[in-house]
Amino acid sequence: MDCYGHNNGSYVYSCKKCGAWIFQSLGCNSRLCSNCGKRHADQWAYSLSKKMFQIPHRHFVISVPNVIWPYLKQDRKLWKVYMDSAIDTCNDYFPKLMRKHNAKVGIIVIFHPFAKDMQFQPHLHLIITEGAFDKSGRFIKQEFVPARGFARSWQYHVSMNLQKAGVSNELFTYTFKRYDGFYVWVHKAGRIRQPKLITRYLGRYVRHPAIANSRLTSFDGNHVSFFYEEHKEEQIIRHDVTMEADDFISALIQHIPEPQFKMIRYYGSYARRTKKIYKSYLQSSIEQTKLISYGVKLPDKILKRT
Repeated sequence: MDCYGHNNGSYVYSCKKCGAWIFQSLGCNSRLCSNCGKRHADQWAYSLSKKMFQIPHRHFVISVPNVIWPYLKQDRKLWKVYMDSAIDTCNDYFPKLMRKHNAKVGIIVIFHPFAKDMQFQPHLHLIITEGAFDKSGRFIKQEFVPARGFARSWQYHVSMNLQKAGVSNELFTYTFKRYDGFYVWVHKAGRIRQPKLITRYLGRYVRHPAIANSRLTSFDGNHVSFFYEEHKEEQIIRHDVTMEADDFISALIQHIPEPQFKMIRYYGSYARRTKKIYKSYLQSSIEQTKLISYGVKLPDKILKRT
């Protein structure tokens, strides 16, 4: 509530010509803040877009049934098991491409603990390269949308890994009987082709604050009111929610991760130990393409190598 208030101070500017004064208030600079969190999200998305390969990517959203959510909420050590299960699923479902060319798919996994209503609904965002890199650094393009089979593989791996981590076997006996694959959502506009679009896309769907100021409608000192929109059958349904202030704060801070926990993890060709190899090759190819388009003649040795 005090964000951009007088208690945080401000910069004061004055014009020597017209005598006008401008007061620029300072924010709290917290990632949790509904004001400043948006700025952190934009900065993060821009930074990530600079680190990503300049190739098409796919955006997946995967989750588990709501009967499993309480276990993840109670034991936060399971969050990493949850994220690693997504990688086991990718390694299981994309073996042909990796075996044939001994290639590595680039995968970025982002843990997202909340839904639009601020309730704890843990799900994962996967940013996957549309293809893989072989040992020589050559990118092998392959467009795939493995939603149905991926859902079954995701159910198997996350269930097995959570059982090994101590979650009740009876729970997954129930889910295997009821579900034929866990939730996998592939956005119809989920193909990210241009680097400029990556910043906007990821900032909107992945790292935004739990709630934005524009969704807060009122606060009377005891109760907070906000709204969220649900997209259902091409219709937008608005839901208005009113909570006591303490409950609102509890709903907000439950999404803060433990210290040093990495909400974003990089695997495959995006792993730290291998990323530099592929990135340097790819960036050099991009720069050479630009030079050729400008009419610059490159040596034959360089052209043969690429």
